[in-house]
Amino acid sequence: MLNPVRIYGAWDEGIVLDKHIIKSIFLGCDEKGKEKFENTRTEIGELIYKFKYQKDKDCLFKIMNLIKDILDKWKLKEKIDVVIPAPPSNKVREYQPVFEIAKEIAKYLNKECKLDILLKESNLQVKDGHNVSGMIKQTKKLEKQSNILIIDDLYSTGATLNETCKILRKDGNVKKIYCLAMTRTKG
Repeated sequence: MLNPVRIYGAWDEGIVLDKHIIKSIFLGCDEKGKEKFENTRTEIGELIYKFKYQKDKDCLFKIMNLIKDILDKWKLKEKIDVVIPAPPSNKVREYQPVFEIAKEIAKYLNKECKLDILLKESNLQVKDGHNVSGMIKQTKKLEKQSNILIIDDLYSTGATLNETCKILRKDGNVKKIYCLAMTRTKG
């Protein structure tokens, strides 16, 4: 069961589907000094973790089954024209989890998914204390007036989505912006 929460920012409407982690216990540091934790995740948090970090592609089907009801209740089929993933920081993954999720959501909503609209020019991340201001670029303009849905897999401070919306608002063909994050890592 999901526990969606409204999120506020430079977008028109936004929700995050659930927390990522319910409980985290510090276990100490490994031989390289890296902190280790025992994490208890929400159902979707565990699916996102396995899909993104353990490359378990079977989780995408389970994620979609879990979120379809929320997509329907939010009436996104009527509200949006295009699905765009938030630009990923790690560009060398075997596959981009946020791209795969965005494609599946677009397919479910019977909408176009555009993977080539945004680019993050750096692999620095807000979660590591970096400022993403100026790092996100729009590489291609939308061809027609569109309401868009931005998909993000992990929502922390909202800085990436806010910067993404700030950039997209400069495109004259962007009307309303909706944001859907799978899980939130804070709060």
